[in-house]
Amino acid sequence: MSGSNEQRQPHPWNWEELEQAPQVYPAPEFDEGNVKAIYYDGMPYGGKPTRVFAYYALPDAASEEGGLVPAMVLVHGGGGTAFKEWVELWRQRGYAAIAMDLEGHLPLAKDSEGRRPQHDWSGPARQGEFGDYALPVEEQWMYHAVAAVIRAHSFIRSIEQVDRGRIGINGISWGGIVTGIVSGVDDRFMFSIPVYGCGYLYELTNRFGEAFRRMPQEDAERIKRLWDPSVYLPRATKPMLWVNGDQDQHFSLDLFSRSYEKMRSRRKESLLSIQFGLGHSHVMGWKPQEIYAFADQMTKGAEPLIHTDDPVEEGSETVVRYAQGSAVKKAELRYAVDTSDWFAVQWLTADARILEEAREIRAVIPANAKAYFIRIADEREYVVCSAIRYR
Repeated sequence: MSGSNEQRQPHPWNWEELEQAPQVYPAPEFDEGNVKAIYYDGMPYGGKPTRVFAYYALPDAASEEGGLVPAMVLVHGGGGTAFKEWVELWRQRGYAAIAMDLEGHLPLAKDSEGRRPQHDWSGPARQGEFGDYALPVEEQWMYHAVAAVIRAHSFIRSIEQVDRGRIGINGISWGGIVTGIVSGVDDRFMFSIPVYGCGYLYELTNRFGEAFRRMPQEDAERIKRLWDPSVYLPRATKPMLWVNGDQDQHFSLDLFSRSYEKMRSRRKESLLSIQFGLGHSHVMGWKPQEIYAFADQMTKGAEPLIHTDDPVEEGSETVVRYAQGSAVKKAELRYAVDTSDWFAVQWLTADARILEEAREIRAVIPANAKAYFIRIADEREYVVCSAIRYR
């Protein structure tokens, strides 16, 4: 791992190998406009070499003499692929971007069974929720997925027009899980933005947790240590923006908030944005505008999102103090009276007071609240939230 000695914790990847730019093979038959297609070398699988398919693009500013541009590494989720639309979205915002396929697929239409075609140099495809746990580590999908993301980073930072000090990573769902791991392995990134995916997967009451409970105990403990983001978040060194919806059926907000706090304990610049009504898909996952505001804040010195301190209780009130960012337009307390099932939590609303001179927000905690958080919107309607607290 790059970084200081205390950051060089054991992990299964060969860092010296991954930090080198991989061999790249153009795939012009998949080029479209400004977006170019390539394969690049992946990790060996089954004793054979592999390649990873990817789309990448440079913004118009990259053609300006001497101009360096920021960049994004984009990590898809389950059922996804290398989305050229995602790359183009970031390109239009002034970023170089790369999106890779993590399952050995080509970005073509799915067949009648919902599968995309594989190419001749494919590595492993994901086997449900860690269904490949009994295989050697180097044969498991997550080993290859993380390596493929890091190698994509190594490639795009090798492009002379890209500013190596201004590169972020944005992952959706399973890509958010991978992003959490990568953030604790590759500290060359300037920032990270996981959407939906989080840590503590083994505690989830849905299929993720069930997958761990089906494993022999020794295997379950090993997979936790290998592939759960909660193990890697304490090693992450750069700020993160955590984005999820209030009713996501894949990653519950209690564990999402805990993952955010795990990282925030190291980097107080990290932020949480809970989006009410946000669906779960790739298109919905790249919709929240806070994602782009955070990236611009980090790479371009743009107006920052509101930064909050951790909430504290003073008597019957919760208090959240805030610092930078535009003026607070709205603040409210969201609370739940029943948290017996985190996938069915209903969030109620209570008033919060904005004290501009003190730069703090106060709200009375309802007596029947079991969990609560403060939700803040600035004048641009960008939302940040405090961590969830419990009573």
